[in-house]
Amino acid sequence: TMAMSQAAMPGFRAQGTGVIVNVSSAVTLKPLPMLSAYTASKAAVEAFSENMALEVGPFGVRVRLIVPGRAPETSFSATARDRSQNSIPEAYVGWAKQVFSATPPQPAEITTASDVAKAVWQAVTDASSPFRIPAGADAVKLAAQVA
Repeated sequence: TMAMSQAAMPGFRAQGTGVIVNVSSAVTLKPLPMLSAYTASKAAVEAFSENMALEVGPFGVRVRLIVPGRAPETSFSATARDRSQNSIPEAYVGWAKQVFSATPPQPAEITTASDVAKAVWQAVTDASSPFRIPAGADAVKLAAQVA
């Protein structure tokens, strides 16, 4: 994210225009157990994007942040759960098993790849778009709840 933004900035400054679009996650709006490192990394993307917007705005460059919700078609949850099984500290194993086995029913609203693509398109083509753009019905609903 940072390297790509730095690489694009000289050209954007020279043109006096440009749009940087970064992607975060709705976990920054409502944290979930066992995702602290992921949530922290996405919060860092958000903080970087917010500050960069202040710094590059005077050069005519816009920064937008896409905030997708739960996207089952990516298999993120299953992959994260599988990869983390052997890295959970012993003191947390019992609690982690409870968390994984007691996963609440998932909401009907989800985020699709198409939702994210539409949000990116809006960010790039609509200069009046807000800084933070939720992508997916679940993210839109969650963003409204925390606003």
